[in-house]
Amino acid sequence: MTTTHALGGKTTIAVGVMLAFLAVPYLSPRLARFRVARAPWDQAVAAEAAPAPTSAPVLTQGETTLKASTNEATITNALPETPAPPIDAAELAKKAGSLAVEDETGHALDAFYASFAKTRAKTPGAITRVLHYGDSVITSDYVSGTMRRKMQAELGDAGHGFILVANPWEWYFHNDVAHGAEAGWGSSRITGPTAKDGMYGLGGVTFTGSPGASAFFATAEGRGAYGKKVSRFDVYYLETPNGGDVEVKLAGNVERFSTKGEEKVSKIKSFDVADGEAKLSLRVISGNPRLFGVALEREEAGVVYDALGANGARADLWLGMNDAHWADQMALRKPALVVLQYGTNESEYPALPGDYEKNLARVVEKLKAAAPTASILIASPLDRAENVAGGVRTKPIIKKLVAAQQNVAKTTGVAFWNTFEAMGGDGAMAKWMKKGLGGGDLTHPTPAGAEVIGDLLFRSLQSGFEAWSSRQTSEKKSD
Repeated sequence: MTTTHALGGKTTIAVGVMLAFLAVPYLSPRLARFRVARAPWDQAVAAEAAPAPTSAPVLTQGETTLKASTNEATITNALPETPAPPIDAAELAKKAGSLAVEDETGHALDAFYASFAKTRAKTPGAITRVLHYGDSVITSDYVSGTMRRKMQAELGDAGHGFILVANPWEWYFHNDVAHGAEAGWGSSRITGPTAKDGMYGLGGVTFTGSPGASAFFATAEGRGAYGKKVSRFDVYYLETPNGGDVEVKLAGNVERFSTKGEEKVSKIKSFDVADGEAKLSLRVISGNPRLFGVALEREEAGVVYDALGANGARADLWLGMNDAHWADQMALRKPALVVLQYGTNESEYPALPGDYEKNLARVVEKLKAAAPTASILIASPLDRAENVAGGVRTKPIIKKLVAAQQNVAKTTGVAFWNTFEAMGGDGAMAKWMKKGLGGGDLTHPTPAGAEVIGDLLFRSLQSGFEAWSSRQTSEKKSD
């Protein structure tokens, strides 16, 4: 008698064929018109068709009116509910040791590792918060989504973390959480249009709500295993003379709070709920309150991983952030580790600007001043390829950006992780495309590729922690 495997039925095969067919148009920009959903890299494809800029664009000041938005998962942005099988890092790494976190001082990640140790030991209240800043890759919660899942599986789930009030970019997305907003919000962003006072909140975007503007934030929907519990919602806002009243609905209760104050002050309004699935809705009642976002937290030892991507962002745009305001935001958030991952948009320039290293160092020093108790890690940009006569090659400026960032990490005493080398170095993106790990724009990873990068970064930090922990044990014995 012949037995048919449960996954080998006609229906399953048909669905697999259909998904494969739908995925084909995302492998090449030439097939973009056949796509059933917009990919995060579609904007980059259009940008590449335009002449390369010769200088940084001039940012306008003001506010953008936002449309209604929801956190929609599609085949082009969401990680699978079931993690992809691990890929042998040796197959992707160009050389031995390319996956290690580089630390010239030997102590750049001490604060992060110390927090990691307390969280792993389940010390009461030991929450390790990671803030991952970046460009479009992080805007779609690529890499950061995998890091969140893996770190929470290893150390405990302390909540999804920070989410912006509304979608400031069409492809803003977070895995394992539900959120949405109605029309009525305006935004100013570090990427422009900018805010006159330079106060953008934790995620680089400040939102102003008119009466009636609303938004909601909730635990994940569906049957997935991630993001299913929350015990506290923290609303991040700016107290201002022009503030107003905000109404919050949670677990059948309605409460109002005011954002008015004599001076501009960063504040958090917290709302507790029984640990489990929950949804918070907020609505502007009066005035023009400035809100930044909402963080979903839990009162358990574990990890919170904030994805703070800004589409079109460059590292130097953070120089426009008000120093005292960023320090206030960091004091409220209390990160153990801050990751800076930029370079995709800087690679649009035909040559590396002469002041690139100087400006990146200024950003790092600004961040160190804002978050003096946190570790800082610069993660290099991914490989980015371009079409040339005879085939596809890595854009030469990518290697220069990686080298420059590596040098800045050394001179400023922070850690560095070479994403470019971890992917395989020179020519990696062309190879990743063939494996279904690289996007058709030769710039962004696919969701599967993002999972690989997230896995590589997680393992690098985990290995670094084990080495740090061994040193701590040796030092205690020698004492």
